[in-house]
Amino acid sequence: MKNCIKEGSILAKVLNMFREFTMKRIEGYKKLSNRQKDMFDQIYKKHLSSMSFEERRKYTESCIEKVEGEVSIIKVYFKSGECYLYLPGNKWIKHP
Repeated sequence: MKNCIKEGSILAKVLNMFREFTMKRIEGYKKLSNRQKDMFDQIYKKHLSSMSFEERRKYTESCIEKVEGEVSIIKVYFKSGECYLYLPGNKWIKHP
Protein backbone atom coordinates (compact mmCIF):
# COMPACT_ATOMS: atom_id res chain seq x y z
CA MET A 1 0.00 0.00 0.00
CA LYS A 2 2.80 2.42 0.88
CA ASN A 3 4.17 2.23 -2.69
CA CYS A 4 0.76 3.30 -4.08
CA ILE A 5 0.51 6.41 -1.94
CA LYS A 6 1.66 9.57 -3.68
CA GLU A 7 4.09 11.69 -1.70
CA GLY A 8 2.34 14.87 -0.63
CA SER A 9 -1.14 13.31 -0.77
CA ILE A 10 -3.47 13.71 2.19
CA LEU A 11 -3.14 10.01 3.08
CA ALA A 12 0.66 10.24 2.98
CA LYS A 13 0.53 13.27 5.27
CA VAL A 14 -1.73 11.45 7.72
CA LEU A 15 0.55 8.39 7.72
CA ASN A 16 3.59 10.61 8.27
CA MET A 17 1.87 12.39 11.17
CA PHE A 18 0.99 9.06 12.77
CA ARG A 19 4.57 7.84 12.29
CA GLU A 20 5.98 11.02 13.86
CA PHE A 21 3.66 10.63 16.83
CA THR A 22 4.50 6.98 17.51
CA MET A 23 8.24 7.38 17.01
CA LYS A 24 8.81 10.76 18.67
CA ARG A 25 10.41 9.33 21.83
CA ILE A 26 13.07 7.42 19.88
CA GLU A 27 16.35 9.29 19.92
CA GLY A 28 17.52 10.29 16.45
CA TYR A 29 14.27 9.53 14.62
CA LYS A 30 13.43 13.20 14.04
CA LYS A 31 16.84 13.69 12.41
CA LEU A 32 16.12 11.12 9.68
CA SER A 33 15.05 12.45 6.29
CA ASN A 34 11.61 11.43 5.01
CA ARG A 35 13.31 8.97 2.65
CA GLN A 36 15.22 7.41 5.57
CA LYS A 37 12.02 7.24 7.64
CA ASP A 38 10.27 5.44 4.78
CA MET A 39 13.23 3.06 4.48
CA PHE A 40 13.18 2.44 8.23
CA ASP A 41 9.42 1.74 8.20
CA GLN A 42 9.64 -0.77 5.36
CA ILE A 43 12.63 -2.66 6.71
CA TYR A 44 11.44 -2.61 10.31
CA LYS A 45 8.14 -4.22 9.28
CA LYS A 46 9.97 -6.92 7.30
CA HIS A 47 12.44 -7.44 10.14
CA LEU A 48 9.60 -7.98 12.63
CA SER A 49 7.69 -10.27 10.27
CA SER A 50 10.75 -12.54 10.01
CA MET A 51 10.51 -13.34 13.75
CA SER A 52 8.29 -15.54 15.84
CA PHE A 53 5.62 -13.81 17.92
CA GLU A 54 7.58 -14.40 21.12
CA GLU A 55 10.83 -13.05 19.67
CA ARG A 56 9.04 -10.01 18.22
CA ARG A 57 8.24 -8.78 21.71
CA LYS A 58 11.93 -7.88 22.23
CA TYR A 59 11.91 -5.63 19.16
CA THR A 60 8.70 -3.60 19.49
CA GLU A 61 8.89 0.18 19.04
CA SER A 62 9.10 0.60 22.81
CA CYS A 63 12.33 -1.47 22.72
CA ILE A 64 14.06 0.79 20.20
CA GLU A 65 16.52 3.00 22.01
CA LYS A 66 17.81 5.14 19.16
CA VAL A 67 18.40 5.32 15.42
CA GLU A 68 21.21 6.88 13.45
CA GLY A 69 20.86 7.66 9.78
CA GLU A 70 23.75 7.71 7.38
CA VAL A 71 23.61 8.15 3.61
CA SER A 72 22.13 4.73 2.81
CA ILE A 73 22.27 2.91 6.16
CA ILE A 74 20.18 3.24 9.29
CA LYS A 75 21.60 1.93 12.56
CA VAL A 76 18.87 0.75 14.93
CA TYR A 77 19.80 0.28 18.59
CA PHE A 78 17.58 -1.78 20.87
CA LYS A 79 17.43 -1.64 24.66
CA SER A 80 18.73 -5.22 24.74
CA GLY A 81 22.08 -3.89 23.52
CA GLU A 82 21.64 -5.30 20.01
CA CYS A 83 22.19 -3.16 16.94
CA TYR A 84 20.99 -3.82 13.40
CA LEU A 85 21.96 -2.10 10.18
CA TYR A 86 19.02 -1.46 7.89
CA LEU A 87 20.24 -1.45 4.29
CA PRO A 88 18.82 -0.61 0.86
CA GLY A 89 16.84 -3.39 -0.76
CA ASN A 90 14.86 -4.13 2.43
CA LYS A 91 17.81 -5.92 4.04
CA TRP A 92 19.17 -5.90 7.56
CA ILE A 93 22.14 -7.39 9.34
CA LYS A 94 23.03 -7.67 12.99
CA HIS A 95 25.88 -5.33 13.83
CA PRO A 96 28.47 -6.70 16.25
